[in-house]
Amino acid sequence: MTGWIIAAGLLVLAAAAALARSFYEQGHVTVKEYAVESERLGKAFDGYTMAVLADLHDKGAGRRNNRMMAAIRRLHPDAVMAAGDLVFAKGGKCRFEESLRILKRLAYRYPVYYSLGNHEERMRRENPEAWSRWYREVSRTGTVLLDNVSVTLRDGGDALTITGLSMGKAYYKKKGKKVMEPEFLKDTLGVASASEYHILLAHSPAYFPDYAAWGADLALSGHYHGGTVRLPGLRGVFSPDFRLFPRYSYGLYRRGKSVMAVSGGLGTHTINFRLGNPSELVVVRLKSLEK
Repeated sequence: MTGWIIAAGLLVLAAAAALARSFYEQGHVTVKEYAVESERLGKAFDGYTMAVLADLHDKGAGRRNNRMMAAIRRLHPDAVMAAGDLVFAKGGKCRFEESLRILKRLAYRYPVYYSLGNHEERMRRENPEAWSRWYREVSRTGTVLLDNVSVTLRDGGDALTITGLSMGKAYYKKKGKKVMEPEFLKDTLGVASASEYHILLAHSPAYFPDYAAWGADLALSGHYHGGTVRLPGLRGVFSPDFRLFPRYSYGLYRRGKSVMAVSGGLGTHTINFRLGNPSELVVVRLKSLEK
């Protein structure tokens, strides 16, 4: 009997420690840095540094996100890339006030490029009034909203193109994965120019092979919240679309000459905990290997 009591007590202590850690990790932000090299990147953009935000869900890390903002200021990025789900939208209910404050602060200091995630697209479908206000207020901050459009930065003869992909409801199915039609990206975004280095802001990482085939040199994604629970030596445990051990839960991935950086995300929504998986600010530094 004594052994069972001790075992039960240890289990309770372990559960309490895990719960306390999950609460700590919701308010703590880690900075994950990646160096991405490419022969296609012009010398003018050598060292180009991006802070990547994803899955803020109107929450984020730290009181009023001051920890995250301080981390970004220390980095002195050339730009901030927001790879979707800055807002929370579910059942017609929406929240975005905190994310709007963050965008105002960021866009005052840096160029900000923002593509849509499934929560923004859900808000657009289910609550057009909230979407109109969000769109209007985001535009007023000076943030560049990339809704299936591109912007090209030029310096001398070198060019860097940033494209934001909006995929629609069908590509965020809860059960099963929709196969991406062969011409979908080309029809939606146009043809990727062979003379420009292409950064694709694509919220879901599930379609990395398709992004690479389209011509993305670097894809920036989120969506999987780092797998919510991370176990040592394993991938993230599950994704928001209820897949166990999703292949692209967080980290850096390569396919041919294409690279994808997946953010573990900054916030939560329906599943409001993160275990072994602190909020993550991703930093990508580009390195030119042009001869």
